[in-house]
Amino acid sequence: MKKNANNKFEVTSDKLQVNSLKSLDFKYLYMIFLNFILLFCFSEAFGQSPAKYWVQFTHKETANYSVKKPEEFLSPPAIEKRLKFNIPVTEQDFPVSRSHIAAVQLLDPTAILLATSKWHNGATFYSDNPDFITLIKGCEVVKYVEKTYIGKEPELFPNENVNYFNNNTPVVAIPNDLDYGYGTKQIRINNVHWLHRLGYKGEGIKLQVQDGGFNNSDSIRHFQSQFEDNRVRVVKNFVQPEKSTFRDGSHGTGVWSCIAAYIPGELVGSAPACLFYLVQTEDARTEFVVEEDYWVSGIEFADSLGIDIHTSSLGYSTFDDSTYYRAYECLDGKTSRASLAADIAVSKGMIVINSAGNAGRDAWHYVSCPSDAKDILTVGAINNEGTRASFSSFGPTFDGRVKPDGAAVGWMTFVGLPNNKTLPGNGTSYSAPLFAGMVACLKQAFPDRTPYEIADAIRKSGSQYINPDTALGYGITDFLKAYNILALPDTDNLCFDISSFVITAAKTSFLIHAKDNAKVIIHYGLRSDAKMKTKKLNIAKEATFVQLPVLKLPKGKKYDFFDVTVYEGETEYKFVFGRE
Repeated sequence: MKKNANNKFEVTSDKLQVNSLKSLDFKYLYMIFLNFILLFCFSEAFGQSPAKYWVQFTHKETANYSVKKPEEFLSPPAIEKRLKFNIPVTEQDFPVSRSHIAAVQLLDPTAILLATSKWHNGATFYSDNPDFITLIKGCEVVKYVEKTYIGKEPELFPNENVNYFNNNTPVVAIPNDLDYGYGTKQIRINNVHWLHRLGYKGEGIKLQVQDGGFNNSDSIRHFQSQFEDNRVRVVKNFVQPEKSTFRDGSHGTGVWSCIAAYIPGELVGSAPACLFYLVQTEDARTEFVVEEDYWVSGIEFADSLGIDIHTSSLGYSTFDDSTYYRAYECLDGKTSRASLAADIAVSKGMIVINSAGNAGRDAWHYVSCPSDAKDILTVGAINNEGTRASFSSFGPTFDGRVKPDGAAVGWMTFVGLPNNKTLPGNGTSYSAPLFAGMVACLKQAFPDRTPYEIADAIRKSGSQYINPDTALGYGITDFLKAYNILALPDTDNLCFDISSFVITAAKTSFLIHAKDNAKVIIHYGLRSDAKMKTKKLNIAKEATFVQLPVLKLPKGKKYDFFDVTVYEGETEYKFVFGRE
């Protein structure tokens, strides 16, 4: 086929020559021609295999980096965190070798680099080449190749990224006594409102929310003050970098509102004064293993920012590709790359939180990855009355570890929605961020405590810590109790048995255990009363019951703090009770 002098298509055959588009015969031939072209295009498409691959490398090139010069490959916030907690810089912190990536792209010039993982020494590539695995397996720097995504049609990858960075000074203008509105019960059941009253609402704490899209979060009422006061610091989309996560899925909007909503009298989140980092790693269009690798990229990004608290309401057990699935045996914290990365992040000084999942009524039944990770806090769901939500996933992990690590309200949780409304919703997707905000308040109170110490106090403050079960693990977390556990000195001379740090009756009592007989002096009193009362006791080896006398609230006060200090020699044990 060619064009004639009049620039019209000319089709030539032994029987027919057509020079006009108006010819009926030409129309039929033209249709045949189009069908041929379409068939050819479809044949080409079927020959392509759009897919994404995880490529793990054999080693890192160490000649270009030194653990003695971390500033050459780690950001200042990441270095600061390692120095603060005395965390060694290792080759694990070295970036993936550029030459290894180049070696893969030399074998397949069409391969597009999507993400890397320095902790796992690997990278995710996109390729239309059906022979990608065969080609790459022969590369001497490649240890392992896995197909993690199967596409139906080729993807486009624009070169532009849509990210949000805010370096302006954040404003702190949130009072200690808050009106939570519809969210009152979901805040009070974990006693985090007492931490707010003590002045801990997350100020200065870097909290990353990793999810699947934050639709309209930049425009609805619930987050208006967060943007106005410069507390939203970074927004990034790993799945579709060219697309704003504020115009994608709505799941992250409700999740973030559990922490950050600030509409006094309607809905206030669990830590509205945090510095927020919003990251999308979930692709709502599909469910493939590649999303675990995006999750890894997201948490490594958090490490680079010096994030204090990382929370996600994501879990992986089944996939669109039925050849991939997580059997119960995989819940060992060592199988999923996401689970492994979660524990690595904790070792780098980050507190990591994940939802338990909503499979409690399903055949799967259990938590999923990365909630099986050893050192993260996995969160189950309850309602406002403390009853376990039937959909909340069960533990334990395959190797017998207790899960969940704590519980918060995820059944009829009030959240902010992209349509500007405040409505109740269900899912551990909501209990996890509520919990994460509470952890942020605790972290603010004890900034020098390690993630392991904070997690230990949280587990010990659970309502079922003594007798954990498979349904709710350590039970409902009491954050005022966790606060007091962290406030105690590191000694075992005395042991205290205090069931609750909230006093609603006129008297309070607790038990003191001693290794040997001990003489103690107890000072106590309401914070609003300048005079502290004193009580002297001899503590026997057996538990000694201590009852403190009636202390009434001052007239007109709806709450106060009841401070108790126990002196044994030069050692002080300080407790804060909430008095209502």
